[in-house]
Amino acid sequence: MTRQKTYALVAVLLFAGAAPALAKGRSGGVLPGATAKDPLNIDAGKLDYFDQEQKLVYSGSVIVTNGPSTLKASRITIFLEGKGAAAAGATSNDRVKHIEADGPVTLVSKDQIGTGDRGVYDKAENKVYLTGNVTLTQGENIVKGDRLVYDVTSGVASIQGGAAQGGRVRSTFMPGSAKQ
Repeated sequence: MTRQKTYALVAVLLFAGAAPALAKGRSGGVLPGATAKDPLNIDAGKLDYFDQEQKLVYSGSVIVTNGPSTLKASRITIFLEGKGAAAAGATSNDRVKHIEADGPVTLVSKDQIGTGDRGVYDKAENKVYLTGNVTLTQGENIVKGDRLVYDVTSGVASIQGGAAQGGRVRSTFMPGSAKQ
C-alpha cells in the first residue's frame, strides 16, 4: 500500500476511532463525551420556560457546555421528562429527553468539530443528528455532507450527501495529519 493511501486509511480510522472513546465516557451526560457527573451549563440571551409542555427554549447566541463538549446555536429547545422541575432554569441531565438546536449549529467534542444548519439529540435513541450543510473536521481532515448521524452508544458515525454536494459525501484527508 502506498504511503498516501496509508495516511488516508489512518485518517478514516481516527475519525471512526475517536467516536468510541467519546461513547465510553458517556453515562448520563447531555452532549457526547459528557458524563452524569459533568455539570450542564447554558448561557443565552433569553430563556422561556413552558411548564405545561415541560420545555425550555433558550435563544440569543446559546452556548451549552457539558463536560468536554460545547454546543453553540442561535436557539435551543430542551424537552424534559416528567413534571416538577424545581425552577424554570433548573434541569438535571437525567430529565433531558430531547434537544433541538437551530443554527447555525456547532458541536465541539474533544478534537472534532461538527457544524450544520440544525442539530437534534434524542436520549431514547442516544443519537446526535446534524442536518443541512454538515461539516465534520478533525485537525486538517474534513468530511462534508448533508446529514450526520452519530450513535453515542456504539460510537458509529454516518454521513450522507445532499444536493449541495451533488448527492455525494466529500472528504479531504491531509497527509501527515494522522497519528502514527
